[in-house]
Amino acid sequence: MMSVALSGCKKRTDVFMFDCVIHDQRIDAAVADADVTMLVQRAAGGFNPNYQTVGSTTTDANGRFYVEVDKDVFYSYRLEVTHGQYFNGTFDIDPDDVPISTAYAATFNLEPKAWVSVHLLNQFISQTVSFSINADSDNCSDCCDWATAFISGWPVDSTITCQLYGGQNVEVTGNYVDINGGVHLVSEQVFALAFDTTVVEVVY
Repeated sequence: MMSVALSGCKKRTDVFMFDCVIHDQRIDAAVADADVTMLVQRAAGGFNPNYQTVGSTTTDANGRFYVEVDKDVFYSYRLEVTHGQYFNGTFDIDPDDVPISTAYAATFNLEPKAWVSVHLLNQFISQTVSFSINADSDNCSDCCDWATAFISGWPVDSTITCQLYGGQNVEVTGNYVDINGGVHLVSEQVFALAFDTTVVEVVY
């Protein structure tokens, strides 16, 4: 008679576990192949404002990632997430929210990159045109950051391109002054597709 002893895998208890998801709310899709870096502010020796890298991984096809951090006392956790088609994301996690014996689970949102190109064509020998791009940017430092653009003279056949969050409605508003001094409204609305360039035509 043969006796076989089976022993199961023992779960580690000396680590904090992070089982999270990176998601794109604008197109409602998981963000696969995103690079995730875990950083911490250690409490040992008093407050230290610097963050130390303690782990890194990549999201799977479902946008999921798993990271373990050796148990210690921390002031803060920070996730830095990068992906070529998305704006970088930085997310701080309060240590008080991290369970001791189970995994911390949360969903973090990345914003998809897109571009808008405003094609300006002065066909009527107008004097000037001014316009601004109105879109949700959430204080994005890499997004369309100029309030109003002014173009004067003739002829004009040029394109101005800037970056913004994809998957949203964008409004181009302003006015132009015709050859006789009359003022006319510029108002164009488009949908900026994620990962693509959307062209807005302004003929004046």
